[in-house]
Amino acid sequence: MKTVLLVDIDSGSFDSAEVLQRNGFHRIVASNAHDALSIIRTDRTIDLIVTEMQFSDMDGLHFLTAVRAIAPLLPIIVVTASSSIESYLLAVNFGVHEYLSKPVLPAELARIASNALAAPRTAPRMRDAS
Repeated sequence: MKTVLLVDIDSGSFDSAEVLQRNGFHRIVASNAHDALSIIRTDRTIDLIVTEMQFSDMDGLHFLTAVRAIAPLLPIIVVTASSSIESYLLAVNFGVHEYLSKPVLPAELARIASNALAAPRTAPRMRDAS
């Protein structure tokens, strides 16, 4: 069973969490970015991260930087209500597997999660922001 870490999900995402579980994923939920990083540091069973890009305790860029420092090959799916070109480009620069704008159909998220786990894992090539 693959383990997915859901970071800062809102109440509307619980359907997605349930669909992921029904599709064979074990789910761990972190309510904020700091808790998620703590889990990633200590729980080596995490296979996939599904995350928002805006948190109350950290910005998305710092979160992605920290995740890549801890687990450079871990697939990440960003699901956000506040998508922007800048946010998308940052996410791509950090090698996210998929960047999705809410709302996302739960079955679609389960399909994308399965695809992310099946994709070859390579470390992202960080591009200079200048």
